[in-house]
Amino acid sequence: MKIIKLLVGISTAVSLSFGGGDRAPVTVDAVEIPAGPSPFYIGITGGAIQVNNDFSKEEISATTVTLAAGYTYNEYITVEARYTLGVDTSYDAGNITPAVPDYDGDVSNIGIYLKPTYSFGEVGVYALLGYGKLYLSDLNGGDAAEEGFQWGAGLSYAITEHISVYAEYLSLYDDTGFDYVAQLDDVTAEAVNVGLTYRF
Repeated sequence: MKIIKLLVGISTAVSLSFGGGDRAPVTVDAVEIPAGPSPFYIGITGGAIQVNNDFSKEEISATTVTLAAGYTYNEYITVEARYTLGVDTSYDAGNITPAVPDYDGDVSNIGIYLKPTYSFGEVGVYALLGYGKLYLSDLNGGDAAEEGFQWGAGLSYAITEHISVYAEYLSLYDDTGFDYVAQLDDVTAEAVNVGLTYRF
């Protein structure tokens, strides 16, 4: 009989603890976790491109505007696509005599790059490793283009978690000849850029 009374007492206590009685319901306040910046970003860059013939010393240079879009996979790896357009092109004939007519064409480049980055607080050091195509329009009466490996390096600084500025160097081309022009000459194309990115 004592065992039965004991079991009834335990059962009553359990029922009051879990569902019975006038106990107030326990509430848990929701914790709001702030959302970080998006992995997607866009950028705009001002810079310059120089295309040099090392033998003839001919030089085509242009002030450039670059539009970029990227995706940050993690804190170390980003993929970025770019389109660069020359907006003010000039030509130096070098040591060619008689001098050839002035170059009136445009310089442009399109590329996609892997962008490994290492950050020290707000400062980031990065490389650009990718594939691109450099265009010279109306060169000697026709368009010329070369595509292949492009590489570079730069420094960035995060002003806020959404806005960063950067400066960089980019090698766009370094080989013999350029398309059908200067087949035996060493030709290089380099760019320097200063820009801004906005992360959504």
